This record gives sequence, C-alpha cells and structure tokens, in this order.
Amino acid sequence: MADQTQLENARPLATPVNPLAEATVALLTDRFGASVRSVVEHRGETTVLLAPTALVAACQALRDAPTLRYSLLEDITAVDWPEREPRYDIIYQLVSIETRASIRLKAQIGGEDDPDPEIASVMGVWPAADWFELEIFDLFGIRFTGRDDLRRLLMPTDWAGHPLRKDYPLTGFALPDPHWGGQTPLDQPLPPGIGQLTLRTSDGSEQPNLNRRSEGDR
Repeated sequence: MADQTQLENARPLATPVNPLAEATVALLTDRFGASVRSVVEHRGETTVLLAPTALVAACQALRDAPTLRYSLLEDITAVDWPEREPRYDIIYQLVSIETRASIRLKAQIGGEDDPDPEIASVMGVWPAADWFELEIFDLFGIRFTGRDDLRRLLMPTDWAGHPLRKDYPLTGFALPDPHWGGQTPLDQPLPPGIGQLTLRTSDGSEQPNLNRRSEGDR
C-alpha cells in the first residue's frame, strides 16, 4: 500500500485544458459586450453563450485574432429543448491548429412563436460549415441564412418533418413503391393514398413484427 507521501505526490488525473480560454473570453467580452450572455467552465472546457445576432462577427474575430487563430470549425450541432424558450441550442466547436486554443460557442433560437427559426450561416468564415448546416437543417428544420442552398442531406428529399426534433412522431407509415418517407402523428389521419400506419397504433394493439423476414432472407 502506498504511504501518505506517495499519495500526496500522486499526479492527478489529466483534465482537458484550454490554455487560451481566458484570452478568448476576454476578446469576446471586450468586443461584443452584452452579446456575451454567459460563460460556463466545466472540466477544462469553456462554453460562451452569444446573442445570435453577434455570432458571425464573433466567429470572424476569433478566426482573425493573431494570438488565437481559430482556424478550424470542428463541429456544429444542435439540441432541442421543446419546453424551453428559446427552444434550440446551436453549438459550435472551434479549434486552433496553430495555437491549440479551443472554445465552444452557443446560440439559442426558436420557440412557440418561431417554429421554423433562422440563424446566420458561418460558411463565410469557415467553408467547412456547409455540411454541418445542411445536416442541422435536415434533422432539426433550422434554417441558415446567407447561404446559397438548403436541402436534405441525410433524409430523402420528400421526407416529412425533421427527425431530431423532440416532438417528432414515433409512428411511421407504409407507402406504396417507389415512394416512401415521412411520418405522421397517431391522432392525425394520413393523407389519402399514401399507405397505412405501421409500428404501433394508439391503443398499442399493433406491434412491429420483429421476426418477419423478407423474401431475400429466406
């Protein structure tokens, strides 16, 4: 068993640390003032909540700051909080290959009075935003302004709704070949001619047949 001295000198578990987090927050606070709505630090990671109107300018400032150089847009994603106003978080993970800085930016948009929210595209800052924004539009229905096109990226072009919204219905429907796509709530009738509900019914009497195999599997 290790003695007390060895325990006291034991190296603590490594925690991810952003060496330039303080400088990053200082730059944003100095330039954008009240548009910096909150700063949260957790386990060595820093998240800055920005007003949506300041997002693009803040991204440009972080990319161009000589001591920071956030040159890489590592990811953009979204989170749906249907019982909260604003409803959606849009989250940007930024990294500097040159300075090893990292930061997470967040903006909040949408709500009951804004069911199809918009936020400015950051493609003019990082062209790599292209597919991230298309994915979020496809799965959350959030529109990105200031870019040339918005189109489905993962779902079929005729798919109904946005599958990563928390209120997206869990029922599906069987559609005649070759058309397919979309879902509809249990308490709403299907449009004429597009098939029958599958997976389950409102009273739970119909369950998916998980043992049924296609002709090709036999």
